[in-house]
Amino acid sequence: MDITVPDDIYNLLKPDFRKFKSFLLDENFEVFKTYSKRYLDVLFLYSIVDSPHAMKSIKKKLLKNNITEKVINELFYTILKFKFKNDKGMWSWNEIEEYDIPLDDIKETTTKYTFI
Repeated sequence: MDITVPDDIYNLLKPDFRKFKSFLLDENFEVFKTYSKRYLDVLFLYSIVDSPHAMKSIKKKLLKNNITEKVINELFYTILKFKFKNDKGMWSWNEIEEYDIPLDDIKETTTKYTFI
């Protein structure tokens, strides 16, 4: 699953991501050492929307650096949407093929087919 973060936002959040990754590794969460950077990026984005305090501080930081509120809200919406889909296991057939989602992770498809 890919969540595309604009380059300017990605560069602004890079120090926060490093702190997040460092925290995970410092707390002796050995399992995180095996995760790919891509997976840790998604975990970081999910952790932002899990906490209202984190969302507020990230939004303030981005607004101070001339990122428009519209772009920030679109990013948060996208993250929340993918988090919801992942938590509920609801994927369309297109997403299943595009993101290579394992069949074990699919609980329900969002596209309904009927035969006449």
